Amino acid sequence: MPDIPKFHEFMRPLLEVLQEHGELARSDAIDAVVRKMSLTDEQMAVTQESNGKSLVRGRIGWASSYLRKAGALIGPQRGHFALGPNARGLLALNRPIKRADLTNFEEWKAHQNSKQLRLQSPPDLSGEFSNEDSTPEDLIESGVRLIKDQLASDLLDQMRRMDPHAFEGLVLDVLAAMGYGGGSRQSMQGVPRGPDGGIDGRINEDKLGLDQIYMQAKRYSENSVSSEKVQAFVGAMTQGGCRKGIFVTTSTFTADALQFAASIRDPRLVLVDGVKLAALMIQYGVGIQTKEVIKISKIDLDYFGSEE
Repeated sequence: MPDIPKFHEFMRPLLEVLQEHGELARSDAIDAVVRKMSLTDEQMAVTQESNGKSLVRGRIGWASSYLRKAGALIGPQRGHFALGPNARGLLALNRPIKRADLTNFEEWKAHQNSKQLRLQSPPDLSGEFSNEDSTPEDLIESGVRLIKDQLASDLLDQMRRMDPHAFEGLVLDVLAAMGYGGGSRQSMQGVPRGPDGGIDGRINEDKLGLDQIYMQAKRYSENSVSSEKVQAFVGAMTQGGCRKGIFVTTSTFTADALQFAASIRDPRLVLVDGVKLAALMIQYGVGIQTKEVIKISKIDLDYFGSEE
């Protein structure tokens, strides 16, 4: 098997081709990296055992994912790459880029903090895959967590670019998938857009709609949801005679907002931030699809233990 560069060895070439050409479609950027590194047909012919896809192109894809987490690469539109704000600092190193070079950027730290919250602070399994102390099962688990982490990040990117009204519908789809409203999207309804602090959706808890849950959805890119926004939603709930509410955002809630929500008992209020929403989408299969199924076999001891 020919030698294939590790994923981090593709990071600098990828930034360099974007520096040279500007924004590129993902496939064009990968092709440019292949040409820049003078990879041979033999190297390009190597495929991943799990799915038969190009190993080189897969590793360039992972390089782009890591650069995106560090704020060195952005996706200005779907399926496109462009240099991010931290690209210049990495290029100024004038040497191959290592994974450790990414860890000092605030964007990387913020991403890692979000990941730890989402996974409830498990040990970090997203390092190098060549750990001699890891079993094959450990490495599989590490890879699965890394893929889920990237998927959650991509989901958040997509949601933050959605039309606010479409985002409200997405939230209702997630709640239906979780079983609210009897699992029926028809038992949920959006409401006409009104002044800030109103409600964005109603969920019938029973078939006649005698009990309802109110929902508000805030599609923010950066701003945190303040306690004033949460209090206004609670006021709208009270005015509507509703005793249960769900407030969902693609960003985060301020400490005051979290404290306020925890302090009230009637009405009952649940806050769902972007990290938790992405995790729920993955858990309940909303906005995602199965890419591939990897079959892992083990020896059939019953077969070999047979006397026949």
